Amino acid sequence: MSTPHVQECTSRDGAAAWRIGRWAIPGGEKTVVALIFLVACALRLAYLSELSRAPFFDDPVGDSRIYYERALRILAGDWLGSEIYFHSSPPYPYFVALVLGATGQSFMALGVAQALVGSANCVLVYLLAKRLSDGQRLPAVASGLMAASYGLLVFMDGELLMMFLTLALIDAALLLLLRARESGRRRWAMLAGVALGLAALDKTNVLLFAPVAAWWLAGECSLRWRSWRWGPALAFAAAISLTILPVTVRNYIVGRDLVLVSSNAGVNLFIGNNPEAPGVFNLPRSSGLLNTDLYGSSVRVAEAARGRALRPSEVSSFWSEQAWRFVREQPGAALELLGWKLLLLLNAREIPNHLDFYLIRAYFAPTLQLMFAGYWLVVPLALLGIGWRVRRGLGAPGKLYVGFLACYALSLLPFFISERYRLPLVPVLIPFAAEAGLELVRLVRLRAVKPLLALGAGLAAAAVIVNWPIQEQYDFDSFFRETIATKYLEHAVKDPATHGDDLRQATVWLKESIEENPASPVAHLNLGTAYRVAGFTSGAILEWQETLRLDPTCTPARDALEFALAAYAAEGDRVSREAVPSSPLEQAEALLARGRKVEATRLLEQVIEEQPFNDGAYAQLGMSRLRSGDPAGAVRALKRGLS
Repeated sequence: MSTPHVQECTSRDGAAAWRIGRWAIPGGEKTVVALIFLVACALRLAYLSELSRAPFFDDPVGDSRIYYERALRILAGDWLGSEIYFHSSPPYPYFVALVLGATGQSFMALGVAQALVGSANCVLVYLLAKRLSDGQRLPAVASGLMAASYGLLVFMDGELLMMFLTLALIDAALLLLLRARESGRRRWAMLAGVALGLAALDKTNVLLFAPVAAWWLAGECSLRWRSWRWGPALAFAAAISLTILPVTVRNYIVGRDLVLVSSNAGVNLFIGNNPEAPGVFNLPRSSGLLNTDLYGSSVRVAEAARGRALRPSEVSSFWSEQAWRFVREQPGAALELLGWKLLLLLNAREIPNHLDFYLIRAYFAPTLQLMFAGYWLVVPLALLGIGWRVRRGLGAPGKLYVGFLACYALSLLPFFISERYRLPLVPVLIPFAAEAGLELVRLVRLRAVKPLLALGAGLAAAAVIVNWPIQEQYDFDSFFRETIATKYLEHAVKDPATHGDDLRQATVWLKESIEENPASPVAHLNLGTAYRVAGFTSGAILEWQETLRLDPTCTPARDALEFALAAYAAEGDRVSREAVPSSPLEQAEALLARGRKVEATRLLEQVIEEQPFNDGAYAQLGMSRLRSGDPAGAVRALKRGLS
């Protein structure tokens, strides 16, 4: 692909300089690499500073909590652990333990360490692009800066998950494979194997790429096997095996069961393949699986079905069998689901599986709003760039990159799609996207109408597929609001006298969660606790009664209700309902009751923008517009709510 040329020149003092158009950059490539790293680091540290105000920053939730608690056990001397891994990423708790142990339990230091690795990965993306473009540096610089300002990469570098390191390991493995192929040296092949093996300890599905990488390493995917160089390929495969082997041996020692890395593959396969599966993480209601205890519930259901105690590998096999039963019995539905997952894989919507990128960006980290690069931009350009490269000849780096992209994408489809599971595709897509973008710029400058129209049509088609609006089909918002509210509530309960703001935040977030999902017993249970801490005991009683209506087995709600009824009979409410914080929807309803329709309408529109699944807001907005003499606007609001 032809791109604008970058010349290296010599400045007056003899130092190497880069010239890009009329701009000369002194210091040569070192200056550019340093610039990419510093831009990436500045954005990540700014995000980290904002995120530090979130209630979960130093009190992790979800999978992060599991890794944090394991890190604490490591710091306490439990190096080996006592159970076979269910969650992947066994090396990550050791990294967390190392940083927290060295810094006095500083979560900010942990975030900084991850940000540094993520910033270094932007330099690796620069190097990947440089190899793809045969040393042309403008596409490489564009790729490095695109990675630096890619919002989800910044977001994931701040998550207490191993993904920040996995991305760097995959990109390093690709660069090492290129070096091994060129040099024929086995040591580079072994280093590539170690890097890919470590990445596979987080995302085991990356192993699907290993045989393709070995094939490329032996003969650049040629079928003329007699000309292959077997030594580097075998060294690469051996290094992967030896990197994973200690985890497999450790699993056998602690659990007397043969589990390669972790035992969650079966249940994840079932989540992605069942009659209720929507292609994303969603636990079927009839499955017995619990989001708050996926491991424990998966074991209980499997053992109840088998009628005996099961080893982790047997539990995984049980859930795999359920998935394959669905595929055998409903092949049409399974094929349709597979096609839908492919569309989700390509779509720009970042579907959460841990914390919600959009929620964090809106409420805690406005810096993410400044980061223009995202899936919406990279994937259409990258598809165009790959097509152009295939037509002109991929070359050795292009074959390796496309091989990785194809293998990794295929490895996701049997399971389910989420933003962090597909993220390893992005750093490898970025170099193709940068090339395509620069080629379009070149054609515009040359006024080459025909090729520009052809590429523009391809880009438009890809952009439509990638940016097709599907976000209103999945409601994760209420769950993540509930999660964040729970953290606020935990902080408030520790010391209600000095955590009034935490209690207010917990109350409002729980109300918003219930407005979106009134059937959540956990949200009602926690809202009752918030009311009780605030002194609004009658409200707590109503919430706990609703909890028991939704979940009659909820023992905490039954115990709390019994205590609250006695307390209310003795002392009543310490505060009135009016003293309890209102959600924005409640505030809008109060404005409507006072006849302030314009203010209410404005607030309701804001609620809908921030909470697209708040159906009560659509209903109130429809009524407000109807009362204001806008029946057409009322119909539009109500139809959107019904959709």
